[in-house]
Amino acid sequence: MTSAIGALLIVVGIQAAAIVALLVQRTRRIQVERDLREREERVRLVADRAPVMIWTARPDTTLDYLNHTCVEFTGLPLEKLRDEGWLDAVHPDDRDYCVGTYSPAIEARRPFLVEYRARRADGVYRWLLASGVPKYRPDGSFEGYIGCDVDITERKDAETRTLESRTALEASHREIQHLAGRLIEAQDTERARIARDLHDDVSQQLAGVSIALSGLKHRMDELHASEDLQSDVRALHQRTTTLAQNVRQVSHDLHPTVLRHAGLVAALTSYCAELQRLHSTRLTCSVEGDFASIAPASALCLYRIAQEALRNVIAHADASRAEIRLLRTGDKAEITIADDGKGFDVASSLERGKGLGLVSITERVRLAGGTVSVEAESRKGTRVRAEIPAPAPS
Repeated sequence: MTSAIGALLIVVGIQAAAIVALLVQRTRRIQVERDLREREERVRLVADRAPVMIWTARPDTTLDYLNHTCVEFTGLPLEKLRDEGWLDAVHPDDRDYCVGTYSPAIEARRPFLVEYRARRADGVYRWLLASGVPKYRPDGSFEGYIGCDVDITERKDAETRTLESRTALEASHREIQHLAGRLIEAQDTERARIARDLHDDVSQQLAGVSIALSGLKHRMDELHASEDLQSDVRALHQRTTTLAQNVRQVSHDLHPTVLRHAGLVAALTSYCAELQRLHSTRLTCSVEGDFASIAPASALCLYRIAQEALRNVIAHADASRAEIRLLRTGDKAEITIADDGKGFDVASSLERGKGLGLVSITERVRLAGGTVSVEAESRKGTRVRAEIPAPAPS
């Protein structure tokens, strides 16, 4: 009897303990569920009041959740935004693009980004950047997508303004280049006109004066004029002869007739010989390829490049020697002018406006559709290299 009562008490105790454990477990579960609900409510509240539009989509791409910011932005009730109703707020021109971007991404379970325009509550269309990523249940099964939309209208407007400014600058740059090209063409035309006037008019008149002075010298010898007068006439004759030579040289520099009649190689050789006669810099010219069949415009461009570069050498480089190298391969012609002078800072010279010769060379080469490079180093000289198209004359 006693043993039976003891056993009963043990069973009752075990049952009581089990009941207490179940009650504790249930209490804990209720507390956990309450905590989860509170967390979910906090998360939902945060999501609902977030400054960006947050949404979730089902596996079939329709929307099942949109936060309050979406409602405020569109001015549409939540019921109209769910499923595919949000597409009503998308700009008609962007709807196909939106669907064509996010639908394949959702089917492939990959993240996506898409920019589109959506109508705000005030009727104004704003640019939005939508991003979405796939979400999965704890068991790994695909649950749909979660994403957000951010208003990027200010950024897009800034990009548009930047693009418009860049386009305007490019148009201005093209106009400047066009004007520079026309200026060079006009300069060459005017040089040719002045050279003709100097050769056909001024040079002829100076030649006539020189001949007259020479005849006057002989008559004065015959008339036994005073020595002082004869000396003055001789000096005047010499100055007139020198002036005539200088005018011929200026005419040659402005528009070398030898370039038109004898070709580029002869013109450059003659120009180098004349510079070497007047200055101490030793000049050499080497040629590789056929320059006899080059088009006149290309020949003039190469000649002017050499002329500008050699002027810089004589005026600024303090060089003892300089080399001009011509190379023609196919329909390309290359000219290189290298000296052993003191060199210079290319960028600094251009910034200070002291590189007008280089600017002229650059514009000529650009106008011809070629490329140019300038390499200079202190005490190691300067190398100017230009390549231009050089077809045969048509």
